[in-house]
Amino acid sequence: MNTAGENDTIGRSIPLPSVRAEQFAWAQKRWADHATVWPKMPPTLAPLTVITHVLFALFLVVAVGGIALYLGEYLAAPATQLGKQLILGVITADLVIVLIAVTLARLNTAVSVAGFVFLFFAVSAILGLAAGGVVVFLNPDLASEFTTIPQWGNLNLLIAGVVFVVLAIVVWTKVNTQVSSFAHWRANVVTASQTVFPNGQRERYFAGEPVVLNENSGELERRLAVAERLSAPLLEQLLLMPGVTIVHGISIPGSRTAHIGHAVVAGNHVALIDSLLWAPGQYVLDAWGRVVRDGKIDELINVTTAIAAQRHAADRPQLAIRSWAVVHRLADAPLTITTDPQNAVRLVTPEEMLREVGEWLAPVGDQIDTFALQFAVNSRLK
Repeated sequence: MNTAGENDTIGRSIPLPSVRAEQFAWAQKRWADHATVWPKMPPTLAPLTVITHVLFALFLVVAVGGIALYLGEYLAAPATQLGKQLILGVITADLVIVLIAVTLARLNTAVSVAGFVFLFFAVSAILGLAAGGVVVFLNPDLASEFTTIPQWGNLNLLIAGVVFVVLAIVVWTKVNTQVSSFAHWRANVVTASQTVFPNGQRERYFAGEPVVLNENSGELERRLAVAERLSAPLLEQLLLMPGVTIVHGISIPGSRTAHIGHAVVAGNHVALIDSLLWAPGQYVLDAWGRVVRDGKIDELINVTTAIAAQRHAADRPQLAIRSWAVVHRLADAPLTITTDPQNAVRLVTPEEMLREVGEWLAPVGDQIDTFALQFAVNSRLK
């Protein structure tokens, strides 16, 4: 929020808006003491689909059973059959490797190592099956010398190996895809939560970098600063809704200096509110965004709230973003405002602002959308 000096003559001469939220229907609702936060912090272990759970369990059973079977054969093989021991040892090691790789992927631990280990298994297993297939079909006598499980024929062993490798690849793909997607989602939730709940505590106000006025500041800058100071206590009345958070000083995408005074966030609703301080007169905001004062276009006044809302909405289409520009009176004299219906921003009096924004936020006034609030907090002037 912009700041103005305590001795600023503008700040002392304008009439202060006196509007109380109690007169509005949204303020008379019985609100809960605490807001509902979405999304809740996800668990550490990624949930899997039912089919993936079944395939993963089947893979574990087959892999552990295979390790036990081949290890038993290895231990029972005579010391004179070195070739058979070698094949049994390689198969057992491959089964252990793929079991470790898939389990690490399931636990989202040492992901890079798990990927490298599984790639090693896949390549070695495919090459081994290919070599075994060639031996079985071209030299059955040689193959029979290295039969690892006596009660099975070589062809059956080859088919079983192919089925297991396919099962391992399918399970790896499903587990890795679902766990990676969940890990990305969880990381986003954690980052958003740390942003909007600093040190794990709920904050109802977030301030942007203030624009400090000095002797070189112009009249319009001073008016803007005072207007934002007048709007701040009005907006605080919206905190009656437990899900509401106020963020001051919202930057406009594409501009280094222009900003919107305030964002009021509840649920996935973001109300962008600019503050204006105008001299008495009759004002019309036309369909092209021009301010017409007493029948003449005033080139010194512009309202950029709608532009900011459009640019932010383009970046975050999942959020409901609307804009208002609240007009405060520079002097205690008549001031009327009208907005063309085709304009995206509404010029409102302090009373209209508090009523309209409150009514728009009320349906989600008891909710905190962590991502929506993160968006507003990250959009502050820096």
